Amino acid sequence: MASIKSRMMRGAKWTSLSALIITVIQIGQFAFLGNVMSVKEFGLVGMITTVTIFTQILLDLGIGAAIIQKQHTTERQLSTLYWINLLTGIILFCLLLLASPMIAAFYARPELEGLLKLLSIMFLIAPIGQQYQYMMQKDLAFKTLSTIETIVNLASLLVLLVLAFFMNPIVAYVVSQVVLQSGKGLLYAAAYWKKWRPSPVFAIGEVKEFFSFGAFQLASRLVNRAGSNIDMILIGRFLGVEALGIYSLAYQIVTIPVLKINPIVTRVAFPVFSKSQHDHSLLREGFLSMTNVLALISFPLLIGLAAVSDSFIEVVFGEKWLVAVPVLNILCIVGLLRVLMNPNGSILLAKGRADIAFYWDSGMLLVYGCALYVGVSTGDLMTVAWIYSGVSVLNFIVGRWLMAYIIQLEMKVYMKSLWKPAVMSLLMAACAVAVHQGMKLMSADVLLQFLLTVCVSAILYSLLLLNMYPQVAGKLLRRGRSS
Repeated sequence: MASIKSRMMRGAKWTSLSALIITVIQIGQFAFLGNVMSVKEFGLVGMITTVTIFTQILLDLGIGAAIIQKQHTTERQLSTLYWINLLTGIILFCLLLLASPMIAAFYARPELEGLLKLLSIMFLIAPIGQQYQYMMQKDLAFKTLSTIETIVNLASLLVLLVLAFFMNPIVAYVVSQVVLQSGKGLLYAAAYWKKWRPSPVFAIGEVKEFFSFGAFQLASRLVNRAGSNIDMILIGRFLGVEALGIYSLAYQIVTIPVLKINPIVTRVAFPVFSKSQHDHSLLREGFLSMTNVLALISFPLLIGLAAVSDSFIEVVFGEKWLVAVPVLNILCIVGLLRVLMNPNGSILLAKGRADIAFYWDSGMLLVYGCALYVGVSTGDLMTVAWIYSGVSVLNFIVGRWLMAYIIQLEMKVYMKSLWKPAVMSLLMAACAVAVHQGMKLMSADVLLQFLLTVCVSAILYSLLLLNMYPQVAGKLLRRGRSS
């Protein structure tokens, strides 16, 4: 039987490739929106994104994690859960139609009402394939999942680019999101339909165990997302749409890579961890392996981003967005910590401890809410960003303690898995700052500054990677000879 590390790496290969492509697509999407929208209009994107996140969590009901975590499920149970998922989508469609005027009034943006009503259409279509997604995850069919998501994200971007020339860009954005979520649902169903399709069964009494697990998981995800998005809610409500536009751009730049790296953990690690849920040594091995991979990817991305943030913003989004640079630099701290926190949830769910995740997330929601309320009361975005980063550090420390409790993971062992990526990334960042500042002194074109800095930094990081991970160099050489 393959080791937990090899199973995770096989799944991560496809998920990582998909994540890379989708990250490029979404950065391109937000670069386009940043150039065609005003700062205030971009604030609406942040509001819509927040609403979308919460409604999608409600659509899941925690059932997905329960299907993956349960080792044995019957045909009647799966069919019942499928129909429940469709019914939930219809209910959410109706609720969002009814709630859209109140959400628009909360943010004092009347145009938000029509946009949310348009967005609600996706809840009639996306549930058709949502359960198939979970079943493919459980089967470790990551190649199929990754292919579907790449195709649909590309289609969504093309829809946005075409429609933006014929209608208001914010309306085009909402339509592209409907295409994205609905398209994924339809393709998931098409890919798995021959293997399984629901029966005309609705045995609610046979799925109670799924809801006992799923209720905690649903509640945990809701409070977790509330904690992750309460900054957007409070800024939009108390500092206004322009401040939210600035903050939202910085937040999206930082979290797009994070949210694309996240499926490498949640999609791959959770089902693999679930198959070894009673073996702590295997769970520690998988956890540390995944942490090391995440650090190798996220540290250079986010630390490097902070080193060239001014050039990056000016080149990709334009001069009008340079005001977002200080906020972006601070939020890079949040991005790093969020990536490192990702494997924690997979461990807790694999162990069947969604209750602990819920209590933890609830406590942190309270801390985040109180701290960020103090932040927005100052009227200063920088203060809000620093407070968010500080509370994120506290959350990270609590997470380390929980992993020591759940799988007996020692702090020194955990830190050992991070020191190489950290040293490599800091050396790369020092090089990036030196090259970047040197180019500025020479009054070089901003595009040239950015491209040269990125190229030199990438070459240095690659050399450091081959030097500090010689097994990678050996594997590449063997593949080269065999080809």
